Amino acid sequence: MTVGTSSKYCEVCSDSKGSLLSYEEVHRRLVEKEFMGRNGMQREQAEVAARNALSRMPAWKGGAR
Repeated sequence: MTVGTSSKYCEVCSDSKGSLLSYEEVHRRLVEKEFMGRNGMQREQAEVAARNALSRMPAWKGGAR
């Protein structure tokens, strides 16, 4: 995941204006596009991987906001 030049958030975590998306939307994007789409994981495994990934990101440390 890369950070865009106009945002402090990565393209998965931000909208086209660079604003942070909701935790639920970011989680859905990670599950469906990153872990299931790119990595071929099953949904259950992808959901766990997405929660783990989000827990390490500065914007989401400590869970949903």
